[in-house]
Amino acid sequence: MLELLFSSTARVKVLALLLLNPETSFYQRELSALTGLPIRAVQREVQRLQTLGLLTSFARGNQVHYRVNRDFFLFPELKNIFLKTVGLTALLGDALKGAENIALAFIYGSYAADQESTASDIDLLVVGTLSSRALHTTLQKAEKPAHRQINYVLFSPEEFRAKAQTGDGFLHNVLAGPKVFLIGDEDALRTLIA
Repeated sequence: MLELLFSSTARVKVLALLLLNPETSFYQRELSALTGLPIRAVQREVQRLQTLGLLTSFARGNQVHYRVNRDFFLFPELKNIFLKTVGLTALLGDALKGAENIALAFIYGSYAADQESTASDIDLLVVGTLSSRALHTTLQKAEKPAHRQINYVLFSPEEFRAKAQTGDGFLHNVLAGPKVFLIGDEDALRTLIA
């Protein structure tokens, strides 16, 4: 089965586009234009992925549109693989790892809860000693290719600890919800709060 999924660069490009935009449907020429692949390669990959059950199709006018099948038994895992390697998480993680003085960074909100749409913005919490201007410049590098607005909250480590320990309502809700860590992890989070 894995040979069918990842045996070609063309398949990876088609899968990346479809898995990272699961609510969007595409017709073959559109897939070709967006991936930069020849139409024949797109046709071949779409046929294989549809045979596998990963894609569904429907007619809209005289075009056949394809969309990822969210009920495919490996959909959540495949989406996570692509998010971590070519998706928004990878883009943001790479951008932030290039910045200095960040102790913790994670995505929260609808994206972290896997309830986002292409219109959703990205909510990011950052703990560090960098300036807001430096963070803004860093995030602009990821915002453009992601085609998403990134809303961030920046805390110094001291401010973060104080707000967490005093039960700040906003921070309490963020910390209680799902998180996608970009820098640090749950242990780093606990250490910063303690």
